[in-house]
Amino acid sequence: FLSNGPGDPDAVTETYEQARELIGKVPVFGICLGHQMISLASGGEMEKLKFGHRGGNQPVMNLVSGQVEITAQNHGFGLVFPSLGKLMPELSGGVAEHPADGDLRFWSQRRIAPVVENERFGRIRLTHVNLNDGTCEGIQLLDQNAFSVQYHPEANPGPTDAHYLFTAFCRLMDGDADYLNINISQDRLAGWVFGSKEA
Repeated sequence: FLSNGPGDPDAVTETYEQARELIGKVPVFGICLGHQMISLASGGEMEKLKFGHRGGNQPVMNLVSGQVEITAQNHGFGLVFPSLGKLMPELSGGVAEHPADGDLRFWSQRRIAPVVENERFGRIRLTHVNLNDGTCEGIQLLDQNAFSVQYHPEANPGPTDAHYLFTAFCRLMDGDADYLNINISQDRLAGWVFGSKEA
């Protein structure tokens, strides 16, 4: 795990340099600052958000499953997704150019998880988009065992919609190629027992 942490991601150069060395050797799951470390390790650019994401009510769409999660967030920087590479139209619904205005809700409206060709790690897919401002909330390295989200699936107390990401990481380690395509409701209720089994 590359965990969350405070501050400007550009200030922790050693960390994303280490992340670059880890990717491709072991399965990696990045959370918040960990997402930023994977993004920077991939050669991506970060931007300071005009309005940071704070609180436990940020709507995010998983572009792989099409489901929307209510997430807990606390950060002021975000990945500029186009900085990771050029779109691969054959894996991006035929779209060859990134949206000119940078609003990634373009993809959520079309239910497409676009893929770019990255110089360092091959194909990288946009997996999650913030539905309030259209910023990147998650990526998946398709040719490496790595993915990341900008929000906090570990937040407690808080929304539990993103709990499935830990199941996704287990599925990644088990070799499931479609590890992010999980029904949020079913995952959240797994193991719950309703009512008494006693007569």
